[in-house]
Amino acid sequence: MPEAVQVLLKRRPGTTVAAFRAYYQDHHAKLVLPWCKANEVTFYAQIHGPLTWTKPHSAPPEAATSGAAPPPGISTSTSNISLADWDAAAEMVFPPDFQLEQMKEKEYYEKVILPDESKFLLDEARAHMVALAAGSVEGSRVEVIRDGIVVLLGKEEGKGGECGGGGARVGDA
Repeated sequence: MPEAVQVLLKRRPGTTVAAFRAYYQDHHAKLVLPWCKANEVTFYAQIHGPLTWTKPHSAPPEAATSGAAPPPGISTSTSNISLADWDAAAEMVFPPDFQLEQMKEKEYYEKVILPDESKFLLDEARAHMVALAAGSVEGSRVEVIRDGIVVLLGKEEGKGGECGGGGARVGDA
């Protein structure tokens, strides 16, 4: 069974909510597509704040604490998390055997994605994010990849990463 996870994210201080959302959705989403393709991500959505728990402050048992990208399925309480402190979430579905430490396109991740995260997030996502089970939070959802197919194309189509024309499968060359 594929591994689904959500991660909570904070915007860079001094960045307006509108500027954060625009950059995250219009630029960063396209920038991560080559990495998603290489790592066989079949679903990727951005969930923009305000965020709410899907059940009245009952966090799923699969929640994980902040730190160096914990794998999906780590059990921790989220009762101390105030969603008002978070600006967005990313939700991804990885292949069942995916291990972040053994990711494909690690050089692209380190040289392109991480520096870009520092432009609009509090810092690199892995340094501050909190991982949760997929479906833990909701907000304004923007799907980027659905069933392995790129579904988000926008103003900057083709910029910031390989972004295929309408309905390009993430695994297609």
